[in-house]
Amino acid sequence: MEPREFFIEDRLERFRLKAFCNLGESGLGHFRLDEVLAMANLSGADLDKIPMNDAPNQGSLELRSAIAQLYPGVSPDQVLVTTGTGEALYLAFHIALKAQSKLALIWPAFQALYEIPKMLGAEMIKLPYESAFLASTWKEVEADLYVLNHPHNPTGKTFSESEWKALTTHFKAEKKKVLFDEHYRFLPGEGFMGRTGVDTKHSFYGTGSFTKCFGVTGLRVGWLVAEESFIKRARSFKDYLTHTVSPISERIALGLLSAKENFLPSIQTRVRNNIKEFDSVWKDLPHTRSFTLPDGGLVGWLQLEPGISSERYADRLFEKTGVFVLPGINFEEEGFLRIGFGEKEDRMIEGLSRWRECSDLI
Repeated sequence: MEPREFFIEDRLERFRLKAFCNLGESGLGHFRLDEVLAMANLSGADLDKIPMNDAPNQGSLELRSAIAQLYPGVSPDQVLVTTGTGEALYLAFHIALKAQSKLALIWPAFQALYEIPKMLGAEMIKLPYESAFLASTWKEVEADLYVLNHPHNPTGKTFSESEWKALTTHFKAEKKKVLFDEHYRFLPGEGFMGRTGVDTKHSFYGTGSFTKCFGVTGLRVGWLVAEESFIKRARSFKDYLTHTVSPISERIALGLLSAKENFLPSIQTRVRNNIKEFDSVWKDLPHTRSFTLPDGGLVGWLQLEPGISSERYADRLFEKTGVFVLPGINFEEEGFLRIGFGEKEDRMIEGLSRWRECSDLI
């Protein structure tokens, strides 16, 4: 059995590199290699010294140690370095699920969070985002695995402190297995780092990465965090997939994590300014009805007027203005657009100006 077409990625591949203003991607606009090396306090000479053999299958101890420091009580042995979060999710689902398992998740969702479980024969329990950030919603659900993607893609919503505490307390008391997908933890709505639910003592697994938040998706570095026995099985499974991550990517990743305090505040300011700019003008954009202001992360959820095809709207917007947005139908929810806030601020302002003045989009 194989998964269906990856709707989101197919559209990204067609438009992301051609757009004047890229509001369709869920990551920060990319930096050049020379900029990335400066951010990581590395030089070309540092990379020249890297032996081009396989990195350790689990990831270098230095990188796993840096990742472990992001999670209270986690050791390097509880971290597996993966080729992006896509591989981490693929591994986690294959180990945690079996045919007819029940998986509960926030809906709509990034396709990898449900397509791979469906391929494995799992049953999906979809919790609408309007109520999914209330602990009481989850308490009514019986599942074998609960997936909490926060800040949420595509809406940018997350839990209040009180709802978060109530939910995690419930999950621990009921001994539930939970997967926290925390790709946007480096871009909270306020502060330097967002919360994590990962707790290896309670089967609270975690997947994560910094690549979207740091503008370096081409590094393809992600990770899985779990108890040692789970990581051991995932590492063995990984040998059939990518086997190892490039030692060059690992070295740059280590440098970026070590130096994040120096460059992350400017990235956070850029994203928050873009969100503020969009929130100030969205009502003037043609045929829009409502906007879910993100609590964190890089994306938001814009509702269109009733009866409008999100794909047609997005296609015509790109054709007429060069502004790329992602239609909600790619999340299997019609009538919405996902908006990314990782573009450069000047292009964001110009792109919104073009969009606001555009007609004949439906």
